[in-house]
Amino acid sequence: MEGVLPALLILLAASLPASRRATGAGVVVLGESAARYRGEPVSLDLKDADLVDVCLSFSKIARANVVVDPGVHGAVTVRLRDVPWDQALDLILRMNGYAMQRDGRILRVGRPEVLSR
Repeated sequence: MEGVLPALLILLAASLPASRRATGAGVVVLGESAARYRGEPVSLDLKDADLVDVCLSFSKIARANVVVDPGVHGAVTVRLRDVPWDQALDLILRMNGYAMQRDGRILRVGRPEVLSR
């Protein structure tokens, strides 16, 4: 039974029309009509970097303002190559129990329950 799910996912991906398959331009999530991540590709190699500093560094990459909730803390260790910046930030935040929310040209970072207020 363990091998069924990966095989099913491979079959589902292969059955998608070419316009819906994942490409280098982004990731396609089943059920979505467009790429989920659209940011410019970035490469990161960080070891025990401060999470707040990492979040703030994405302001230059995203060409947006970043506001980090005071409760955000943690360390980041990642090695990513040519990943859309919004996917990289999303992954880093989710691994630490946080999320981001775009509000125009502002990216808010914090706990999901705080961002929903």
